[in-house]
Amino acid sequence: MEQITVRSRARVPAITCGSSATSSRLDRHLSVLGGPAVPQREAAEATLLMRELTRRDVAHERTSRVARVRKVSLFAPLRRLTRSLFGGH
Repeated sequence: MEQITVRSRARVPAITCGSSATSSRLDRHLSVLGGPAVPQREAAEATLLMRELTRRDVAHERTSRVARVRKVSLFAPLRRLTRSLFGGH
């Protein structure tokens, strides 16, 4: 991508349109941006829905993290040292 120098910003990437899939995807994005503005209420509802769908279960994360920490053996370095000194038995 070429770079265009603008006074307000240091660098802005230039948009080059071709006949590829990237170009058509870019055209779709630009048409959405150029479309009518979404009412604030609908935008808020959509944001709430996305947050519900992408919400992480904090309790589950905590328990899995604790379980992972419990599985870590403090004797692992000692075992590795023993193996390297006395062979891999």
